Amino acid sequence: MKKSFITSAGVLALSVVIAKVLGAIYRIPLANALGAEGMGVYQFVYPVFALLLTLASGAVPNAISISVSEKASVGDADGAKKVFSVAAKTVFFVGLVGSAVMLIIAYPLSLLQSEDAFIGHLSIAPAILIVTLISAFRGWFMGHNNLTPSSISQITEGVVKLAVGLTLTAALKKFGLKYAVAGALLGVTASEAVTLIIMAIFFFVKEKGFTKVKLKEEKETVKQIAKIAVPLIVCGMILPASQFIDSVVIANLLRWGGSADPISEYGVWSGIVTPLINLPVMICITLGIAVTPQMVEGRQKRDAEFIIQKANTAIKLTLILGVPFVFLYIFMGKGIISTLYPRIGEEKVALATTLLTINSFSVISLSVFQIYSSMLQGLQRAKVPVFVLSGCMALKLVLTVALTPKTGIIGSAVAAVIGYGLSGVIISIYFAFFVGSGREFVKNAGLSGVCGVIMGMFMLMSIKVQTSIASLIIIGSCGLLVYFLAVMSLGLFTKEELTSMPFSKILIKINNAVKGDKYESRTPE
Repeated sequence: MKKSFITSAGVLALSVVIAKVLGAIYRIPLANALGAEGMGVYQFVYPVFALLLTLASGAVPNAISISVSEKASVGDADGAKKVFSVAAKTVFFVGLVGSAVMLIIAYPLSLLQSEDAFIGHLSIAPAILIVTLISAFRGWFMGHNNLTPSSISQITEGVVKLAVGLTLTAALKKFGLKYAVAGALLGVTASEAVTLIIMAIFFFVKEKGFTKVKLKEEKETVKQIAKIAVPLIVCGMILPASQFIDSVVIANLLRWGGSADPISEYGVWSGIVTPLINLPVMICITLGIAVTPQMVEGRQKRDAEFIIQKANTAIKLTLILGVPFVFLYIFMGKGIISTLYPRIGEEKVALATTLLTINSFSVISLSVFQIYSSMLQGLQRAKVPVFVLSGCMALKLVLTVALTPKTGIIGSAVAAVIGYGLSGVIISIYFAFFVGSGREFVKNAGLSGVCGVIMGMFMLMSIKVQTSIASLIIIGSCGLLVYFLAVMSLGLFTKEELTSMPFSKILIKINNAVKGDKYESRTPE
């Protein structure tokens, strides 16, 4: 039986969470092994790699997914494979150029940063080519709504980076700090190489090989993929560019406003609060990955009802996943930050708690923007998210400049909430008029909010007993259980949606118990 996009997204979301946990586990011993200076050198190299990687492959999975879905949705399996072969050959050359650029700029860049970074740049350069090829395979599987290879590779990538990176760091440290840093970065390259092997095995076991193509004869296909990819690249670069501008502007604005420690305040905002906001957003993005091929299929078949149904389900799941994080951050923010960052001091904990409370609403707006952006990409409206996000980030910058000198880092947080919030509102309104799903969105948003308020009331009553890690875990778990039961009792999910989810039989039994229904699943899990 073909998996629903809900099941596929659930599997991928779980793998993302596991990968994030492995990443956190990796960073702690790595920081201890390298020390502050070594981590500084590491951070010289990794952002450069990430930027080149975004330019080389950031939009490749979605672009290939959309192109492959267009063929697969009308039964053209050979056409889908041909498109993929053209795309894979194209991105190979793009990735090769990216790795070559990294190698060429390694030495002059290290002179500007630190000479110790030179070997690190060389160590991670091959990973650009490798990841670009990985992104092509992921696009193929996404186009067929098969997220299992991506899910497995997310986890193995984290495991290999943890094992190889820490082993090489420890083994090479005796030769000097720069070699220890190079060992950590070689761990990244090794993890990507293993991921590429896994993705290739999944592909070749089923497909046996590529379709032979000559790029000179496939210029139209290359142009078609580029036409899809360019708006996605631009949209994908807007948030990183905005964050880069923040890194330059906010500290100076704080300094001009009279802050005694602007770098530390910005570090609390960007290094502590922002990652917490991004965690649930990353989980919701997996829904966008899963639903994009559904939008392509509906467009190809000109089935408006199919598009509306899938869109409503995707945005409903996004809201239901995002809302509890808002209330967790509002009512448990101090406990979460104190537990994760026990050494930053009470003053910084208080500041981070305030910033997290203010920015908690960005979980919803960013998640909503991402899911609508993905669906519009599948409906050939990829330029819309670019214009919306560009305008809102420009407004965010203006508000940051206006508010931060007067109100400190709190002003930066308020500017972000307004900018992100407006992007979510505008793109929701556009999608509602474009597809015709506004009423359902309002209904789901309202019901999700009610469930969140019920959860919040429970957590408010227990706020005085949040005194230890154990109490935080128990209260947080009970709060999520209250939220889940509220979702089930208010009937946010239809019976058909419950049937299409992982553990559908269990969910249906809970639904029957809460609502008194007698519905039985006839669909095997």
